[in-house]
Amino acid sequence: MARQNVFLEGILCVFLGSLVSSSVFGETWTRDEAKRIVKTAEEIRSLEKAEVAVNLKTTAGDKNTAYDMKVLRSTDRRAYLEFLTPQEERGRKMLAQGNNYWSTFPDSKRVVTISRREMIGNSAFAIADIFQMDSENDYDPEIKGKETRDGVPLLKLHLVAKHKDAPYAAIDYWVEEKGSFPVEARFYGLSGKHLKTMTVETRKQLGGRLRPEILKMVDEVTKGHVSWWKTVTMKAAEVPDHVFTKDYLRST
Repeated sequence: MARQNVFLEGILCVFLGSLVSSSVFGETWTRDEAKRIVKTAEEIRSLEKAEVAVNLKTTAGDKNTAYDMKVLRSTDRRAYLEFLTPQEERGRKMLAQGNNYWSTFPDSKRVVTISRREMIGNSAFAIADIFQMDSENDYDPEIKGKETRDGVPLLKLHLVAKHKDAPYAAIDYWVEEKGSFPVEARFYGLSGKHLKTMTVETRKQLGGRLRPEILKMVDEVTKGHVSWWKTVTMKAAEVPDHVFTKDYLRST
């Protein structure tokens, strides 16, 4: 009987270990809860299907640049970016289609393959950063605990990449405990090196709800390289499928 009890206790421990994501100060969260929180935070960050006007400013040493861009997003991780200003970048386009990425150059219809980690212009934002973090396919999230900043209770999540094609090896992600509004994300490489830090600087009514307006991205590797992504407008849009093709890049 004692041996049977030990066996049953072992099964129970394995079951609870798979169910519980983390336990801090007597509180427990499941991995499903962690996924739900990440999903909610990312839905707040941006509409999945949308037309967005963006102003992107960057400081790198003594050089300052600014871009105005049109961004079209749709399901299945598809996005189209078009540079409107400055004049020397006007006409450049970038396309994301699942895990495949391409770019053209100003005054050229030649389409070249790029990495999902390709920077947008000379900014600290990669093309992969415009997508919602995918806790179903790209990352395993876990709630690590609670913090308080400026009197606001936050949850800290740790996301670990499921495969080598994920944009980052790991992400630390802070969201408000009430409502899961995103606050900060820190991105790490395979070696554990801290690559970038993104923080929400301002909030605004966009696309039917309160969302991050200005995101600040600090390049932790290249000191002094800082970018600000400002969402000027955002509206729900059903973008035609033909927009997310290489033929469209060549034709526009």
